[in-house]
Amino acid sequence: MTCARPQNPAAVRRRRLVHLTLCLLAAGICSDAVARDSATMRLPEWSYSGVAGPDQWGDLGGAYETCARGELQSPIDIVETQRVTYTPLLFRYRSQLLEAENTGRGVRLISPPGSALVVRGQAYDLVEFSFHVPGLHGFEGVAAEAEIHMTHRDGQGGYAVVAVPLRAGERENRILDRILEYLPTQPGERVRQRQVGINPLFLLPVDRSYYRYTGSLVTPPCTEPVLWFVFREPLEVSADQIQRIARATGTNARPIQPLNGRPVFSLFRY
Repeated sequence: MTCARPQNPAAVRRRRLVHLTLCLLAAGICSDAVARDSATMRLPEWSYSGVAGPDQWGDLGGAYETCARGELQSPIDIVETQRVTYTPLLFRYRSQLLEAENTGRGVRLISPPGSALVVRGQAYDLVEFSFHVPGLHGFEGVAAEAEIHMTHRDGQGGYAVVAVPLRAGERENRILDRILEYLPTQPGERVRQRQVGINPLFLLPVDRSYYRYTGSLVTPPCTEPVLWFVFREPLEVSADQIQRIARATGTNARPIQPLNGRPVFSLFRY
């Protein structure tokens, strides 16, 4: 019978150290490789005009091909609708600190966890809201002067977007005025105001009648499907407020997309 040769504890520790070092080196090499691959896989730049404008989004790369080939694209012109029983949208929005970013293609306000839209018992968390000038959706061929999009996601990653048309009038919206006071106007600029509270609930119209249809995101990658709720009545704000939004965002509206036979439902309170 052959007896096992006792191992030198110091030698064992050295072998373990060498093994650990090699593993760490390998991990570092792999991490560098991933970083290099990620750098080469950046998504194409897009814009609202020129060679990378909306008509070209689908040709900028495979990640954006849905922008050209999708059958459920947004925005749409709302003309003929099917009237169905009104089901109220339940907004569980909370006050939040103002945090905004100018992306160079618009301005978005980041919403922390805690605010949600509930649709037939299904909760969608508010993740951000953004401004678009002019309004994207058409109402028998006429778009609003601007539009706010409240973007929500559910636990499975599904999207629901609420569109709030804006109409210039004599009334100033106080919450919007508070936002505009700190709205970042330069591309890449980001602001966070710990002393400024806002509640997106006050950016919704009094009449909550709406249109509903299935569409997409209005910016690349133009993801489908997205559940859209477009308010029938616009929110009245002042002309000066719309001009201040436009100065920060520029023109950032995607053109109207083909309906492709999709039904559009109207859910009106009256």
